[in-house]
Amino acid sequence: MTIFVLEIKGDFENIASVTARDDNEWSIDIKNPLNDYEERKNVTIRASELQEMENEHQAPVNFAVKWEGANKQSTLSIMSLGDKALRGKKKQPSNAPRPVTESETWTPVFAVDCRGLEPFSWNKGVDEFVVESSGGSKFEEDVDFSDDWCEYCEKSEDSVGINALEFRWTSV
Repeated sequence: MTIFVLEIKGDFENIASVTARDDNEWSIDIKNPLNDYEERKNVTIRASELQEMENEHQAPVNFAVKWEGANKQSTLSIMSLGDKALRGKKKQPSNAPRPVTESETWTPVFAVDCRGLEPFSWNKGVDEFVVESSGGSKFEEDVDFSDDWCEYCEKSEDSVGINALEFRWTSV
């Protein structure tokens, strides 16, 4: 079992938090860790959607692929927030996904258990996150991080935005 965590950071302007939606549809790119040339782009996964395995004795997963020449399927399962494997060891922070509350700080927003495959890219989509401004406004529609994002908070009468959003996959 290898756990990969998607972490993001950006330059926040008047943002209190950025939270991934509960049943998000994630679009990621994956690769075969044993062969740099085998990869799948734009794989979509959702926690509520399960795929049966070829071996009926194995539990369903969120995504399965059988690489060329492989004897068994490689799998990816979305991890839940309460999973013990995501908890940090003594004096180390937790790797559990959580809202991003600090500008320019890498924060885990999504975690997957991978067997025989590795995520290497995230294809930013629309409405994957809920953004709350420092003034208390929530932005739940048309939140698009494919480029810099900005809106206007009527409560605080100020602009809000996220610029230079970066992501990385880390292995736990």
